[in-house]
Amino acid sequence: MFTCKQVSKALSKEDYEKLSPTRRFFLRLHVKLCIFCGKFNRQVMDSQDMCRCYKQHEEKIAEQRPKLDNAKKDQLKKLLAAQSKANKP
Repeated sequence: MFTCKQVSKALSKEDYEKLSPTRRFFLRLHVKLCIFCGKFNRQVMDSQDMCRCYKQHEEKIAEQRPKLDNAKKDQLKKLLAAQSKANKP
């Protein structure tokens, strides 16, 4: 079984999903049973889960986003340059 200090250190250093299954089991067990650090470490685990979920969602969106070819990029650069020259006093 982990101590409160070991659990907090393990959660602050890395994502608990990257830990070995055995360590992850005992870490979760400690968080569920400990009245002293359970709430804080549960919040840390929840925020890690949310960040992981957000990252996966962002990767899916990036794959679906249409890509600009070089000709379109050059055209946009010229338009932006012309616009910035027109806005200068």
